[in-house]
Amino acid sequence: MNSIRTKIYFAAVALFFFSVFLFPSLTAGQTVINKNSRDRGSAVRIALALPTGGRFAFFTKQFINGLILSLNKQGGLNIKYSIINLPVSADGKSVRRMFTALSKKNISAVIGPLFEGQLKYFATDSVKFKIPVITPSPVIAKKDLSPFVFSYGMTLRQEIKTEMKYAAYAGIRSVSAIYPDGGYGLKIMSYINLFSRKYGVNVVNSTGYADKTVDFFYNFNSIVHFNNIGNTHVSKAEEAELGITPYNLMHGITKSKPDIPFNGLFVIGSPSKLELILTQLAYYNITGFPIFGLSSLDSRTFMEKYGFYMQNAIFPDGFFKHDDNKIVKKFDSEYKETYGEMPNILSAEGYDIGGIIIKAAGKANLSDYTSVSSNYTRPDKAEDFSENVKGMQFYRALLKIKTFKGVCGISRLTGGRFKKTLYLFKYKNNKIYILESPF
Repeated sequence: MNSIRTKIYFAAVALFFFSVFLFPSLTAGQTVINKNSRDRGSAVRIALALPTGGRFAFFTKQFINGLILSLNKQGGLNIKYSIINLPVSADGKSVRRMFTALSKKNISAVIGPLFEGQLKYFATDSVKFKIPVITPSPVIAKKDLSPFVFSYGMTLRQEIKTEMKYAAYAGIRSVSAIYPDGGYGLKIMSYINLFSRKYGVNVVNSTGYADKTVDFFYNFNSIVHFNNIGNTHVSKAEEAELGITPYNLMHGITKSKPDIPFNGLFVIGSPSKLELILTQLAYYNITGFPIFGLSSLDSRTFMEKYGFYMQNAIFPDGFFKHDDNKIVKKFDSEYKETYGEMPNILSAEGYDIGGIIIKAAGKANLSDYTSVSSNYTRPDKAEDFSENVKGMQFYRALLKIKTFKGVCGISRLTGGRFKKTLYLFKYKNNKIYILESPF
């Protein structure tokens, strides 16, 4: 293991297992990711507000792996990262205490949160304390945005928009959807309805399922029409010929082709739900149309098990580690050499956000503060506005980034969002075909 790899590894271990900042107090000068950075007043200090424990710690670790690699490979010598343990359960008061403390520590920007629930607090406090926020959250509502919130990453909205746009292009004029009835499922349905109207695709019907559902017959019954065989006696020979089982007879249906009123079907759910839905669709002969899924379908393990049921499936993703693009291939090689495994979407987004931080740091100039400070009112008379100089300086530097080319594609900063296209894939004959690339 070379010296750089060793250095990154120990930095990653230190970051993952220790917190620099704990609620409600703030402690500085402990774990610092970038040991190469010079400890001087001009250093750009970035706080990472992410969960370091519980079931989401894995996501944080993958994200930070990419961020550290970016720092070491792209020359972020004057950037210091510190981590805040931000539990997913942290409320608005906790976030307010965090920002209050950060405003006194010359923090230039905050990276986080990973999830939507806390974003509304970040949006409010980023304005109050004039500290820019860069979030990789997969769900970002308009009401949770503020002038100081910058989003980078693949969102559910982007995924649905990409697929619905393709559906219109491919001549798929009617779709249906099976989705979890609650939480993010309802949010996805709102996106499906929004972009179906935008691209002229008709949503014929949809069906929500409960969290404990394992038999999806009743969901299927609400989106297709099964052929009813009535009470007519069926002989054993006819059963064999028609493919009828006692289970089918109990439901009054046959395995003959049902009447399907749509040209495409959105299938939304966790991998455990997807495997049930896809196999049961085949069992009831509800086939012959493309399946639209989220990026969760982009899993080699899942495809190896359920590829038979995924023929002609369409799904997006924000990163493709097998791309022949030279930027992606270089990142793959460096990541595998450093961590002993291939990167995923969180690693890639962490790497790109690290690149954005480095690019903004190169544009930051303390004199910028003088030219923009008059545009903003003092957040609170009891606070010293001079403590927000670093945040304002970095905010202005972020606004100067018009385009960014990273391992997730080419993005353009518009209205606080780094907008880019996603990969769009088609699974056919046990192969993945790229229909669209962000490059």
